[in-house]
Amino acid sequence: MVVYQIQFEKEIPAAALRQFLQDSYGIAPGEVYVGRIADRSVDDPRPVAMFTPPDHDEEFGWVLIGDTELADATGQDEVELAVALSRAFRVRALVDDGSLYPDRWRLVSTDGSSGLVLTDEDAAAEGSLRIVHALEPISGEPDLTVVPPLDGADD
Repeated sequence: MVVYQIQFEKEIPAAALRQFLQDSYGIAPGEVYVGRIADRSVDDPRPVAMFTPPDHDEEFGWVLIGDTELADATGQDEVELAVALSRAFRVRALVDDGSLYPDRWRLVSTDGSSGLVLTDEDAAAEGSLRIVHALEPISGEPDLTVVPPLDGADD
C-alpha cells in the first residue's frame, strides 16, 4: 500500500535527499533508492523510500514514493513530509488532495504554505502535471491566479 506519492517540480540531489532523510528521520541512505523503478534489480533489498525521475522533461515529474515504513520513520503524513522537503530544498511539490477529482491537487510551496490547485487534464493524460490555477490563495504563491471552485463543486 502506497502511503506517500509526493511529486516534485524538479530534482532534489540524491545525496542531499538521503542526508536529509537520515538526519531528520534516521533513515539510512542505503534505504532510499534513487532512480528508475525499472532499473532496480529484483534482488535489491526493499527500500524505505524511492525517488524516481520523470520519463521526460515534465513538470512535477520527480516522485517520492513510500509506504508504512516511511510513515513510521517520519511520523508525518504525506503533506507534512512534502512541507518539510519543500522548505529544505526550496522546491514545490504536489500531493493528492484526497478528493474524487483527479485534476485537483494540494500544492506545497517552497515556503511550506499550501493550498488546492487545478491541473491541466490534457497534460495529465500525457503523464505530466501542469498547474492551471489555484482554487484558494496560497501565501507562498502570490503570482498564481486564484479561481475558486463553483458552488457545489466541493466534496
